[in-house]
Amino acid sequence: MLSPSEHWCWTYCPQRQQLVLDMNAELAFPVPFGPEQLHLPASEQAFTMQDAERYWQLLEVLEQGGLDAEQRLYFTLTALAAINFMRAQGHKSWYFADIANHRPLHSLQLVELVGQQGVLALVLTTDGQCAQTLLLQPAVTLTCKALATGTVLRLLTSRLRPYQAAVMRRSA
Repeated sequence: MLSPSEHWCWTYCPQRQQLVLDMNAELAFPVPFGPEQLHLPASEQAFTMQDAERYWQLLEVLEQGGLDAEQRLYFTLTALAAINFMRAQGHKSWYFADIANHRPLHSLQLVELVGQQGVLALVLTTDGQCAQTLLLQPAVTLTCKALATGTVLRLLTSRLRPYQAAVMRRSA
């Protein structure tokens, strides 16, 4: 597994029109979001100690979701990019069933949401009654709209419940 380094940095590549996490001369992670979705850094932005701490937390949390090492690394780096650079968005709660969750949610937590079936997601951030989430599986919403893995959605917390492996296996 990759270990964060003080040499890692976020940079915008104008040729590819993409934000990239530059890790070393041979390795870079192109962020899977378009520039219109992000607050782009004006210049190189260092990978901070807080980024490194979140990196290790995310790897550990994603392991609970039964993801393989490659998936955990991809979603970890994608989540870090979303947390640091994603523009604010309106909530899309009507896409998913109200599951009447009354338990508090916190950042970097696995959750389930329900569209046509149960879907695994990661809470990136929370603020009051809403949470920004990253879909870890493709989803079909209540209105039959298909959402790709890796989509970031802002949802009311009443649409999310803490992840329980047995529940997700039954609904899959």
